[in-house]
Amino acid sequence: MSTKPSQTEAVVSNHLQAFFNKNIEGVLADYAEDSVFIVPGGPLAGVGQIRKFFTAFIEGMPEGFLQAFKMHRQEFVGEMAYIAWEAAPWVHLGTDTFIVRNGKIKMQTFASYPALS
Repeated sequence: MSTKPSQTEAVVSNHLQAFFNKNIEGVLADYAEDSVFIVPGGPLAGVGQIRKFFTAFIEGMPEGFLQAFKMHRQEFVGEMAYIAWEAAPWVHLGTDTFIVRNGKIKMQTFASYPALS
């Protein structure tokens, strides 16, 4: 059995690594131009809107947020990925779902408790 990660797993792994490095351009490189990212404030369409979200999110992260990040679950099934995580005390439960097609994130959802925008 192959231990090589699926394309979906490889894209999500790259995406998370770029996020942990606060590399906005690296994060954005994983999205298709016509991606849709659904966040608590509503859907974001296209890389331009997604850029605004990640710029604000990464620049607004409290000191220690990334060090507090703990991944609880990762599931990869075909084009779909699901992660569940925390970054206490700021986020007690966060989830993201990704659809990866042709090596790019085509759709993503994000939710957290307490809610972050």
